[in-house]
This record gives sequence, structure tokens and C-alpha cells, in this order.
Amino acid sequence: MIPELLLCVSLGGAAWAQSTEQAPAEAPAGEPAGEPQGEADPLAPYRVPFDVLAERAIGSAAQPVEFNWRRSTAMLAATGGHPFELNNFNSLRAGGLARIPMNRAIFEVGVSYVWVWDSPSSELLALTPYRQPSRPPRLELDLIAGLPVAEGVVTSWPRRFPAVQMTVNLYGGLRYLVYPTGFRDLTLREVALAVISPTMTDPERSNIEDIRLDAMQIDPARYGVMVGISNDLYLQQGLFLSPRAMFSVPVLAPVTETEMYFSAEFSLALGVAF
Repeated sequence: MIPELLLCVSLGGAAWAQSTEQAPAEAPAGEPAGEPQGEADPLAPYRVPFDVLAERAIGSAAQPVEFNWRRSTAMLAATGGHPFELNNFNSLRAGGLARIPMNRAIFEVGVSYVWVWDSPSSELLALTPYRQPSRPPRLELDLIAGLPVAEGVVTSWPRRFPAVQMTVNLYGGLRYLVYPTGFRDLTLREVALAVISPTMTDPERSNIEDIRLDAMQIDPARYGVMVGISNDLYLQQGLFLSPRAMFSVPVLAPVTETEMYFSAEFSLALGVAF
């Protein structure tokens, strides 16, 4: 009996000693449980506190583009606008333009016709000896460059309308005035001299007298410098809408002899990019 009891005690003691040797040591406080003590953590060099990680640039995002107008070959648009020449006459402007997009700029060539007619104020002014500087009905040729200064994708309101690509452009360029009846009965040499002259010649002024309004004093300038800002809205299909505000700058006034130093024009262009 006693030998059997001693055999059981010795076998139990041996089994307990073997299990103690094989049990892993308890992980110290602050270290992940289940990892053997002394073994290096392969992810330790990459672990960063969240507050530090939140201040770092995790990645970069591509520029959102609803319509990439820079990849267009050309754009065509119809334009309409209302000039404000700071006088008593009414005027409207309509025409078309062609745009050539570049990577960092937009170049435009435009042709428009301006209608001019009397207002009640100008009709009353015609009864007095006073006259106001103005321009009769005419053609206007524009050569303008635009510089995109801000752009991105914006949502429309109401939400049923699709998102659009919006581009804010700064514009500057040259405007050339042509009076259709001004070259009437002129020789080829007189026409050539008139075209390059910064002011209207005397034969042109005589021809334009027929279309001058009664209270109007014809402004002799043929060239003008225009600056302004526009907001282009492009749909995904290539259609675009461009409201624009342009202002005249009298930098050429000493050469053109203009008396209309400042004027403004608000216009709208509707077109398509190819």
C-alpha cells in the first residue's frame, strides 16, 4: 500500500515540474499578452501615436475634374452683353468668339456688333446745345488672353442639376472698333491708313455723321484696352456658360484721343468645347 502511494506522489511531482517548465512566463505590464518575453516586435518601428499621425500627410489626392477643358482643341460660343458707357444712350452687344485653351492660359478671338439707340434722356439732350461723347453702331474685334486663377468641381442647386467644373479667369486684351459705313467712298490707300490709325480719320468721321444720333459727339478712338474677370462653368459633355465683367482702361487715351475714359460691360457666353 505504502509503495503504491509513494509511486503516485513521485509521478505527480514529475508531471507538475514538467508543466511548470513548459508554461510561458507572464507578460510584463504594458506589453502585449501572448508574445514570448524577449522576442522583438516587428511592427514596433512603425507604430506612431494617433495625435502625431493626424498631423502628417498620409497621402495625396488627384485634382478633381468634371471636365478637363485644357484638353479641348477649341471652343466656340455665342455672346451677348450690355455695355455701360456712362452716357445717356442705350446699347446692346451680340456676337461670337473662338477660344484656344492652353495649359496655363486661354486665348480668345471675338467679333461682335453693337446696336446704339436713343433714350428719353438723350432725346431731351438733343434739344439743347450740349453733346455727349459716344460711339455709333459698330463692329468690335477682340483679342483677349485669360489666366485661370482658381478652379474646381462644384455642386449645383437644385441638386437635380449635375456637378460642374468651375474656373475663375482674369482677362486682358485689345479691342478694335470698326464702323461699317466709315470706309464708304474711300480709296484703297485711305482705307489702309485708316485701319492702322489709332484714331478715326476725317473722311471716316464725315461718313459716320449719317448714323450719328442727334445728341452724340463721336468719340475718335479706334483701339481700347479691356480687363476683366469671368466665371466659366463646364458641364461634363463640354457645354459651358461664362458670365463676364469687362472694364476699359484708358492707358491708350493719349494716343487715341478718347474722351470716354471709363466704361464697363457685362456679358454672357454660351458655347461648346471640342
